[in-house]
Amino acid sequence: MSTLKELIQIANLTGVDQYIFVDQKGKIATHNIQDPKKTADMVFFCGKHLHAIGKTRLSHVIFSRKNQKDFFIFPFGDYYLGVIKKKSIDNFVLTENIIKFTKDLLELEKKTQ
Repeated sequence: MSTLKELIQIANLTGVDQYIFVDQKGKIATHNIQDPKKTADMVFFCGKHLHAIGKTRLSHVIFSRKNQKDFFIFPFGDYYLGVIKKKSIDNFVLTENIIKFTKDLLELEKKTQ
């Protein structure tokens, strides 16, 4: 799995307000999110159920929120990534940024193994 240093770079992506990485057992790998335990549980349970529904075709899920700080969950290797977006960014732009970031990390990991 990618190093912690590489994972936390997600905070620098345009549109990312807060993030959390949770493993397949619900353990927090890293985060910069408020109330990480509660959020980790949500990301873990939603990620597990969404993976069962979408299998390998699932790229992400979005939970729209009234405050426009929508919540995203992405499968990422053996992890689930939860992201709260900034109000000022379009969901499509954020999604594209995160998908590119995760693909680049997975490719880097393959090259270093």
